[in-house]
Amino acid sequence: MKPNDNMLLVPGSDTGSTGIYQLKRLWSKAIAGPDIVNQYPEETGLDNALIDILGLGLLPTFQYLYWQKPDFESFENWVITQAGGHITENTIQQCNALFQNKTTHHQNINDDVLTPGDIAFWEKHGYVIIKNAVTPQDCAASRKAIMDYLEMDEADETTWYKKSGFMQGIMVPLYRNAAVDKNRNSPVIKRAFEQLWNRTDLIVTTDKCGFNPPETDSFKYRGIGLHWDVSLATPIPFGTQGILYLTDTAANQGALRVVPGFHNKIESWLKELPANVNPREVDLSVFNPIPIAANAGDFIIWNHKLPHDSSPNKANLPRIVQYLNWYAPLADVQEEWR
Repeated sequence: MKPNDNMLLVPGSDTGSTGIYQLKRLWSKAIAGPDIVNQYPEETGLDNALIDILGLGLLPTFQYLYWQKPDFESFENWVITQAGGHITENTIQQCNALFQNKTTHHQNINDDVLTPGDIAFWEKHGYVIIKNAVTPQDCAASRKAIMDYLEMDEADETTWYKKSGFMQGIMVPLYRNAAVDKNRNSPVIKRAFEQLWNRTDLIVTTDKCGFNPPETDSFKYRGIGLHWDVSLATPIPFGTQGILYLTDTAANQGALRVVPGFHNKIESWLKELPANVNPREVDLSVFNPIPIAANAGDFIIWNHKLPHDSSPNKANLPRIVQYLNWYAPLADVQEEWR
């Protein structure tokens, strides 16, 4: 049974001082606790889209709410600070259009990034590479931002293994920076996603970066192995994920690995598994994942039905990347996590 909204939660139409629908309700759910948030899965898509439009990042937002338990005025001030001190009217309108279900999208736009051959490759293999999506200069600026954040020097390998309270495995929780924001809003990358989604009203995630240095005798790969980041409850709705290589990345340099074509058979595979087998515990290496080598500035999009991971770095240079994804707001998702 859901709690009484009148006792615990505010309505989504309460805008607070920012004029943004759903923001105060998101705050009130989080302050009430994760158990309350989990009782409203139908609002997850709206909450997450709101956080992404505002450029906050899911993890930083919920860490702030759960750990600090701020009053709403403090939360509003935090949101405004993350936006550089001012939330634009366009951003407010975009947030409110979602709440009011007034988003619109168009199809068949010109200036395509992906060719018919790229689309055919995508449909068969479940991934595609956009070459030179970001300039070398923008890659260099982003690498510097990441290394400065980690207090490391890209040219000095003795700094790559220093203990850092910022690292989360191979993930770098650098969400906002002028250089990474510029990449995040690359029109080339956005247009490629629009083609794959066949719609233009997409929202970009505010996501992490990544740093994967070469393995040594004392340092081993910190990735989590082949996995999915989506519920395996069927039917699995369409979805995408993306990674921007900021360094030239050889196949043995911690490259992204995927199981090509698995998106076309995952649901039949799941159906054929014995009832007592957890698909997330199956050894997926038997499906022959491939590492995807590419250059700095190349962007890889993959279907989120593909098992994927980064890989151990057996080369001499680190792999530095940025994660980002454009997705359809309020798209269908499985509320059950399996």
